[in-house]
Formats: sequence, structure tokens, C-alpha cells
Amino acid sequence: MSTLYPRLVDVHRSKTNATNTSGTQQVGLLGYSGREQSISSSSDPEGEIILYTGLPANIVARQTGRAKTTFIPSDISERQIWQILIPLTALPQYSVRDRDVIVDDEGYRYMVSQNWFTVLGYQLSCFRMEA
Repeated sequence: MSTLYPRLVDVHRSKTNATNTSGTQQVGLLGYSGREQSISSSSDPEGEIILYTGLPANIVARQTGRAKTTFIPSDISERQIWQILIPLTALPQYSVRDRDVIVDDEGYRYMVSQNWFTVLGYQLSCFRMEA
């Protein structure tokens, strides 16, 4: 860890029927290929594949949730946007996709809504997932 990237994150991806162990993408006339719950293993209740672990990162709040019409002062009607920065040396290009899940060292889970790769590394625009 460093002062620029003081946090550690893991990258997870939802299991789908299109995901297989050979690493090739199946195409054509197939059945449902969306997200599934894992029923084969009790150690993986979320149905996710862990792609990368222990990556250095910087997590910054970008947009605060704002109430459109305030009924109670603590009401928030929009989700907060978080930006997660991962350095160039930690991940190769094309390794993170939209809808991947980032898990930080404090146990918070973020869903990637937009990802882009720059000369400095990945910049991920995310929503924090709530239970």
C-alpha cells in the first residue's frame, strides 16, 4: 500500500451460464446466460467468481445522494457515486467490466457502473451495494 493507494480491494464477477472454466465465451443459440445463485457450494452464496485479490486502490466519494423532495431531513433519494482508482501496474487493460463487484478492505461492496482505462490505470465509477 502507498499514500496514493491506501486501500486494498478484490474484484468479483457474477457467475453466468456463459462463464465456463475454459475461459472461452459461448455464443449463439443458448439458454439463459444471466446471473445465477450458486447452489453447488455453500462457501459461495453470492454466485461470484473472485478474479483478483489484494489490489491497491483509492476510493473517493464523487457525488453525494441528494433528496429531490425532502419529507424528512435525512431522506436521500439518489445513490452516492464512488470512484475507485486502481493503478496501472495492478491490473491489465480489459480485466474489469461493468457490473463487476469490487469488495474493499472494510467489507463494503461496490457495483461498477462505468469503467475506463487510462495511462494511470483503471477508474471505476461505482454504486455502493446495500443489503
